[in-house]
Amino acid sequence: MPLKTRSEPIFFVDAMLGNIARKLRLLGYDSQYFSDIDDEKLINIARKEKRIIISKDEELIKKAKKLDMKSIYIKKEDEIEEFLEIINSINLKRIKINGNVARCTKCNSLTESVDKEIIKERITNGVLKSNEKFWICKHCNQIYWEGTHIKNLQEFVDKINERLQ
Repeated sequence: MPLKTRSEPIFFVDAMLGNIARKLRLLGYDSQYFSDIDDEKLINIARKEKRIIISKDEELIKKAKKLDMKSIYIKKEDEIEEFLEIINSINLKRIKINGNVARCTKCNSLTESVDKEIIKERITNGVLKSNEKFWICKHCNQIYWEGTHIKNLQEFVDKINERLQ
């Protein structure tokens, strides 16, 4: 049986870029991230899982390049500029928000649509009344909905897409 080729890039985001990792996850990209991990362990995991390393750490990027690993060296400070560096490095195809492909911001697992009746005991009445669509993480059971964080992410994505035209 032939090996299945991966069409979407997968990432290992360095500890300095946690917000980038969360945004990549919400956009549906598999993005490993730990707030505290040493370079050697990060490289070993990324190498084993064939992940693209995203980092502001020049030494880490040099180590990855020596090992012939894909990496993206982030030089900018502004998040939109950082995202544009990623897009320009590997030509990301999906820069839009879709709850049906989003990953959990906490554990990076896939999410799935869930009926609000199933989760109503875990959500405040205000959130229940003002939202119809909900998603739940298949691994850690974190619940998501299109709240203000998604509206803010949509604004972020719109700014990126404006720059790409």
